[in-house]
Amino acid sequence: MSVLITSALLAGAGQGMGQLGGLSLLNSTVPPQRLAEANAALNVGGYIPAGLLPVSAAHLGDAVGLTNGATIFGTVLMSLAVVGGLVVVATRRRVPEPA
Repeated sequence: MSVLITSALLAGAGQGMGQLGGLSLLNSTVPPQRLAEANAALNVGGYIPAGLLPVSAAHLGDAVGLTNGATIFGTVLMSLAVVGGLVVVATRRRVPEPA
C-alpha cells in the first residue's frame, strides 16, 4: 500500500512540475495577447493523451492479456519517450552565451 501511495505522490509531483514548466515556457515565449490560446492548446495537448492512454492500455490488456498488454504498452511508451528525447536533442538550437 505504501508503494502505491508513494507512486501516486511522485506522479502528482511530476505532473505538477511538468505543468509549471510548460506554463513558464509559454509565459516566456508567447506574446501576451496569444497566451490564452497557447494555454488552451497546452491543456488539450496534455489532457487528450491523459484520457486516451489508460483506455488504450485497457483495450490492449483485454486483447492480449494483462501482463502482455502492460509490457507492450510500457515498451511503446518508453520507445516514444526515447525517440522524442532524441528529436529534442537533435533539433535544439544552441543559444550563445551573453558576452
